[in-house]
Formats: sequence, structure tokens, C-alpha cells
Amino acid sequence: MAYQVLARKWRPKQFEEVVGQSHVTRTLQNAIKQDKLAHAYLFTGTRGVGKTSIARLFAKAIRCENRKPDFNPCLVCPSCKDIDSGSSMDYTEIDGASNNSVDDIRALIDNVQYLPTRGKHKIYVIDEVHMLSVSAFNALLKTLEEPPVHAIFILATTDPHKLLGTVISRCQRYDFKNVPVDMLTKHVEHIASVEGIKFSSPKIAIKLAELGKGSVRDTLSIFDQVLGLSGNQTITEDSLTLALGLASGSAMNGLLSSILIGDSKSCSQIYRQLIDENIDLKKLCDQILDSFYLVINSIDDQELLYKDEVVSRGALKDISVAELFWIYETLAKDFNWALTTMNPDKVVLVILQKICLRRSILNGDDIKLCEIPQTGKSEVVPTSMTSAPVAAPKKARGWNDFLHYLTQTSPATSANLGHANLLHEIDATAIPLTIEVAFPEEASVFKEYIEEREVWARLKNHLADFFEIDIEKINFKTHLLTQAEKLDKNFKTKVELEDEALKNRNEERRQKILNDPFVKEAEKVFNSKVDKIILNND
Repeated sequence: MAYQVLARKWRPKQFEEVVGQSHVTRTLQNAIKQDKLAHAYLFTGTRGVGKTSIARLFAKAIRCENRKPDFNPCLVCPSCKDIDSGSSMDYTEIDGASNNSVDDIRALIDNVQYLPTRGKHKIYVIDEVHMLSVSAFNALLKTLEEPPVHAIFILATTDPHKLLGTVISRCQRYDFKNVPVDMLTKHVEHIASVEGIKFSSPKIAIKLAELGKGSVRDTLSIFDQVLGLSGNQTITEDSLTLALGLASGSAMNGLLSSILIGDSKSCSQIYRQLIDENIDLKKLCDQILDSFYLVINSIDDQELLYKDEVVSRGALKDISVAELFWIYETLAKDFNWALTTMNPDKVVLVILQKICLRRSILNGDDIKLCEIPQTGKSEVVPTSMTSAPVAAPKKARGWNDFLHYLTQTSPATSANLGHANLLHEIDATAIPLTIEVAFPEEASVFKEYIEEREVWARLKNHLADFFEIDIEKINFKTHLLTQAEKLDKNFKTKVELEDEALKNRNEERRQKILNDPFVKEAEKVFNSKVDKIILNND
């Protein structure tokens, strides 16, 4: 007998065998039990979660001649066998992508009028129904609304938002969920047990489930691919990573740990080695993001991360949740851009180095921040290229100087305060020292971080050290501004001012390029105008 891939071999034949969609299967079984069958159903969800499998199973259960007491199909009657073999005259399954013309649908509608050859119902399953043309949908509408008593339609789609509202309103809709990792893991382990497949580590089943990203079919397809490279029905971590073009667990541990502790040299060495091994770059970026996501979710149980060798012991020392969020957000945004460039492997390397050097960048080792006069607006502009000592300065005692000092002692707190600004200028000679900062409504999460008990206490200590004043004599307040208040006060946060300054500098650079004599001459030669300028702000 020819080999059958796992996804087909393990297609569910009973409602109880469906993975992760019990809310759908129970409802359909009850519909059969109560004899309350609708004339049209709509199954929606991502690929590989069971839409077509359940449609076929539901059809067999409806038409089964010897239905089981639990309303599952018997699988042995002529009707069940005909559906399985694809020879049933009363069950039609078509692909909407390749049968999407109005003529295809008209042919189907003409067939609907005929009574079933056996049993009470004729069932029509249209997969990827969103691929039908508008004309085909319009031809189908009347039949969907008032089909013959014997006809049942089951429409399946991965993109329900592409369907006409008039189609959706004529169907009972069932939304299929992505299958959780723990369910997929148990499914993989069950199949391995029945098929006589062994895993060198329990982590492999979990990894296969994670790579499936909620899809049963994708999970089993990956399982099949890895199994093809494994000898003696045993899957090891090496065979998994080699078959799928992934970085090994030890390499990811080293890469992640070097990023967390800021070791750019080690990070670069590991990354270059992975590239030399032809590890797929997009998969590597996904692995890095998945690993940081795992770290963020497990930050309160660091021992588990060390035990599972996600990161090396001590790598999470002095790392705050806010800093992890910043790393994840930056990587997600930069990777998305990097993979579209002409030299993505080099760009990704630069991005990783930048993340490793984040604290040096935040500390202003390359950019010195100075304070400008405050007139309701404020605040930071870059000036000369220099570095600053960690110790608090003795003379300059403005808010910007404090933030610059804070980046060296608590970069996460400084980064969160970047989403705020002063409401009033500080009088460093006043006793008590009053400091009022405001956050806009959209930055309330950063205000909440600053107001956490431990962060608030550390911040007060840093203020006392910097301004050389007793902590009891510091009156520090935070406020939340509505959009109207923000506009009324012409209020801008530190981050917004820096973005504004960057835009102004970019516009100056843009105008300089447009007015360059060589550009002007080129426009004359080619009788054209420059319509787009891409600036590199690295």
C-alpha cells in the first residue's frame, strides 16, 4: 500500500477525533440529534484547523444509513463509503478557487434541483468560497436563501471578510479556532505513540506543535518532513533543526543570552555561524522573536527559563519587563523591514548589534543631550558627539540632565519617562523640590509603569542623588493629559520632540538633495523630476 502522509492518514473520522473544535462538533451533533439542520452553513478559520474535514464528517453523519447512538457516521454503509471514495451522487465537494465562474455555479444550481438518489439530503461543500466571482455569488444567492428541502450547503473559507454580507446572512456561521499548543502537542504525542515514532526529548513534540502555529495540518506536515530525515523512526533535535532549516537550541540560547547581556561580539559570531550553515533567515528571525516572547511570558519564573535552557543562567539579571518589551517591539519592526532589503542578512546583523548596544545608545555615549529654554514646549535636541560620566554633574541640574543621568542608572525608567514631559520648569533651588510630569492619554501604560511601587521608590532615590537633596524634600507628581488638554498646552513629550527634530533634519536633508547642482542637472538631462527620496537615519 502506498505511503499516506500523516495529515491525510489522521484526518478525523469521528467527531471526537477533531482537535480543538469541540464548540463546533457538539453543536453539529446536536443539530443532527434534534433534526434541526440548516440549509446553509459557513465554516471560517485559518488553514488546517479542520473546516473541510468537519464538513465532510458532518455530511457523512447526515447521510449515514446506520448512524451511531452518539450521532457519528458508521463509516461502513454505502453512503459513507461513497463519500469516502468520492463516488457519491449526493455529495459534491468543489474548490471555489478553480470553479469560481458563474457558469460553474449555474451548473451546480441546476444539479441542486434533482432529488437525492439515496437518503433525504444532497450536500454541497464549496471550499475557499471567497474565491468565487461576484457574478457567481449573485447566481448562488437565491438558491442559498430558498434551496430545495433536500439541499444543504456548507461553505468554507479562510477569509470571511471577503464574502458578501448577503451571503453571510443566509448561513449559520461557525468560527474555527487556532488549536492551542498543548492540544497540538498531545495530538503529536498520540500519533507518535500509535505510529511507533520516538522523540529523543519531550521538547520535540512541543516544538512541532509551536511550529504548526495553531494548524493541525501544518503541524502534521512538519512532523512528516522531519520524520523523512530521521532514521529508525526516532526524531532528534538535530534532525528537526536540519530538516526545517532552524537554528539549534544551543545556538538560540547563545544568541538570546548575548543579546540580553549586550555582548555584541558573541552575538555577531553566533549569527554569522548560523548564516554560514544556511539557516533560513526568515525562520531565524521568527525564532528570535518567539524566544523573546517566551522570555516575556515567563519572566516571573526565570528558573524555568534557565532549566529549559532558553537562556543562560544570569542572562536576565537586571533586565526589566519594560526593556524586554522594547527589545521585542524593536526587533519585530526592524526584522519586518530588514527582510525586504537587498542584503537582509547584513541588515539583520546590524539590527542585532544595535540591540546589543542599546544601553550605550540610551546612555548617550554618542549623543549628548542639552536643555533648551522651555516655553510650554520642550525639550531635547542632540548636540556634540561626546560621552558623559555616570556620576551626577555638579552644575547643570535641568530635567534633561537628570534623564541623561538616569539612562546610565535605570535605562528602562528613563525610556518610560521619555513618553512624558515637564508641566512646569524645575526650580532646582526650591525647597521642597517640586517636579510635575505629564503623560498623554495614549501613553497611560508608561505612567502606570512609573507609578509601580518599586519603580517609584527607585526614581525618588535617583532624584535625591542627582539633585543632592533629602528624599523627603522631593515633591514628585505625575499627571495624565487628555487630547484636548495636550493641544491647549501645546504639550509634547520627549519622544515627540525628538521625532519632530528628526523630521525637520530630514526635510533639510531632502531639500539639500533636491537643490544639489548634480540632481538639477540630471533632471534636465532626463527631462524628469525626483519624486521620491529615501533617507537613511542609521
